[in-house]
Amino acid sequence: MIRTCIGISLVCILFTACTEEGDTYITNVTSPEDWQPPQIEWRTQPDPELRGTVGVDFAITDSSEVTAIRAYLDGVATDSAFTSPYRFSLITDSLLDGVHIVEIRATDEYGNLGISPILRINVSNSVAQGPRLIWVPDEFARIQDAINAATDFDTIRVRSGTYYETLNTFGKGIWLESEHGPLSCSINADGASNSIYCPASDQFVCVRGFHMTGGTYLVYLGDGSRVNFYNNYLALDSVRWLMVTSYSNGDIANNLFSGSRTAIQLSYHWGSFFNNILQLASNVALWNAALARNPVEYGHNLFWQNHQNYQSFEPGIGDLDSDPFLDLIDGRLMDGSPAFDAGDPRVLDRDSSISDIGPFGGPWAYY
Repeated sequence: MIRTCIGISLVCILFTACTEEGDTYITNVTSPEDWQPPQIEWRTQPDPELRGTVGVDFAITDSSEVTAIRAYLDGVATDSAFTSPYRFSLITDSLLDGVHIVEIRATDEYGNLGISPILRINVSNSVAQGPRLIWVPDEFARIQDAINAATDFDTIRVRSGTYYETLNTFGKGIWLESEHGPLSCSINADGASNSIYCPASDQFVCVRGFHMTGGTYLVYLGDGSRVNFYNNYLALDSVRWLMVTSYSNGDIANNLFSGSRTAIQLSYHWGSFFNNILQLASNVALWNAALARNPVEYGHNLFWQNHQNYQSFEPGIGDLDSDPFLDLIDGRLMDGSPAFDAGDPRVLDRDSSISDIGPFGGPWAYY
């Protein structure tokens, strides 16, 4: 007869086998270094009612390397990928209104599985609400996340800093603005095709007060877009464009376009192009890319040190060709600037004088 004795501890597992003749064989099986599963803690407690895209933060602690993290929604695994610091971006638009369950599961290198406490969220996308003010990064770390969560007539206000991302307004009629203007808030496309893309929209979107750089071209106003573009500073030293429009609508006013090969390409723009500064274009500053008559109304723009100011456009009423004397440190026109009170006389500055040309003038100026 063979008798088996088993002893178990946290350090090792001891198997002792004894034969009838009294011979004893002992085998030690050493345990893994880590028996404990990852500990998962929710860092964000969501609002009582959620809509749009919601970012939910969580933390994971473990003495070993965490090798897999998976988010589950109503018991079904999602395809979300995570890097520290951990945030689960929950898009509620496709969910039915009501309570849904979210949990995070994490596995460490020894196969220990940790499961978060259940997080219950209440989706209320169909509930009517008034316009909201959404702050970045207070409520959303990324501008695009705030746009995803916004609805028509919401305002997104962005605090000072540099945001490395490329934006898509998804046709929403929102007001997107920086808090303190284009000298303190920058959108860097970081090598992507554009800083902001505005597709077709039933409502107007406003983009105000940003410095934009880092893209192949910076602003693209797509077919059917309706965009008002105020007091921005676009700078790019590549061989491409700063702004391209295509069958678009809206006012482009009091901006600074600096550098690039072709600064502005206007293709059938139903709107206006006034009070802008266009400088340092290595080819053309303002190009009419329409094959037939372009309906855009333009004038009172200032050109400086471009290889060519116009292509397929005649000079506009009130246009200037002169050094604007810009102070891009303090955000002002220097003494003697020809841009003072030289804008469209129908547009007034905040002090009720005729608008200055450039990003420091107009009714929406910061400085």
